[in-house]
Amino acid sequence: MKQTILLCGAAAAVGLTFAGCHSPVSREIRALGVQSEASERSCTLRRNGNFITIYPGSLRANFNGGWVHLVEPAQRTEGKSGVYSLSEANLKKVVAPLLNREVAPAKPVKMILIDPGHGGSETGATGAKHQEKTLNFALAQKIRDELVKRGFTVKMTRDTDKDVSLDARGNLSGTLKADLFISVHHNAAANRTGTGVETFAMTPDGCRSTGGGAVPKQATLSNRYDSANLNLAQEIQSRLVKATGGPDRGVKFARFRVLVKAHCPAVLVEAGFITTPKEELAIADPARQRKVAAAVADGVEAFNRRTAAMKK
Repeated sequence: MKQTILLCGAAAAVGLTFAGCHSPVSREIRALGVQSEASERSCTLRRNGNFITIYPGSLRANFNGGWVHLVEPAQRTEGKSGVYSLSEANLKKVVAPLLNREVAPAKPVKMILIDPGHGGSETGATGAKHQEKTLNFALAQKIRDELVKRGFTVKMTRDTDKDVSLDARGNLSGTLKADLFISVHHNAAANRTGTGVETFAMTPDGCRSTGGGAVPKQATLSNRYDSANLNLAQEIQSRLVKATGGPDRGVKFARFRVLVKAHCPAVLVEAGFITTPKEELAIADPARQRKVAAAVADGVEAFNRRTAAMKK
């Protein structure tokens, strides 16, 4: 049964409830100023031309047609008139930043640091024919070239096949006063059937990562960019899916060391599975690499337009 929110929904959008009106979402969700429509299977929240659909008991949500992950599962009370709710962390760290396209305190992007994952003695994952470090470097070079063509200044954490510590990679963003940090990787799965692309943002302060793990007691420097990290990841991920044909593994959260140490908005891209034979061939194809590079650059430009709009 779908609950259609008309006059009642207009009232709910500003936090009001009239006698006889039932809202399918909690007061805390209504306080965001959203319009909502819900069924027993899902609830869609709309604001500022954006929408996010949540599912009871699930960490996955659909934002503007692409998958993102919440930091805690969405909830719904039992029954046909059940009410959807989201934790305070979800509202403040995921839903509001996406619906409102919050990017502060990010600044207009001029300098970008690209991080080709692994290198030297650190080979990363291995496929039948390639090592991850080699594919990461090839793709990172193409991303660099594409961004330079579009007028950005771009530096790399490594220009050759050498060891660079994780801390050094992240800290270099501060040394160079970079405006963005993008770490380039390829995925691996033991069953050799994994497929698709995903983009990681730094796990927001006080929240659990998508893959679980402990929650640190203190925020890191990179947590001041929680909203910007998420929106940068979403802009890039949505374009990666279109460029590669997916599957869309979504925007996820992790405390990867390079993200923890970043001094600016930062993401880590997993551009496909090196351990899946068919996908290994695809990600090694220079033509696909150029498509992925263009998609990343498109995402950066979209993010940059938001920082420019924020400054007006």
